[in-house]
Amino acid sequence: MSEILTKARELGQAIVDSEEYKALKAAEEKQEKDEEAIALLVEYNNVRKALAEEIQSGEVSDERMAEIRSELEECYEKVMSNSVISEYHAAQQKFEAVVGQMNSILTYFMTGEISGGCSGNCSGCSSCG
Repeated sequence: MSEILTKARELGQAIVDSEEYKALKAAEEKQEKDEEAIALLVEYNNVRKALAEEIQSGEVSDERMAEIRSELEECYEKVMSNSVISEYHAAQQKFEAVVGQMNSILTYFMTGEISGGCSGNCSGCSSCG
């Protein structure tokens, strides 16, 4: 069992040392310090919450649902047009892809089942690193 824990610690350190993780943390820090990004995210969350409460409060017509979707999409586009937020989002997606590939590899070795398009034969694949 101690070998498994040792390997888990090594994997954790490898994750923290990865370029994807470093880029994610840098983008996160940049976003947390950017007043415009923070304001946009707060606005988006407020709109999302208000619209969710409206939907939960009772019956909403199809027309109003379309308006709600439109309002939310417009607010989301505004958020994602901010370069700091979109940089963070891109870094997050790249890191999540690495984690997904890692989970697929672990699943393959534990179950023998292929998930996420991984064949288990890494000889012709570069996506794991």
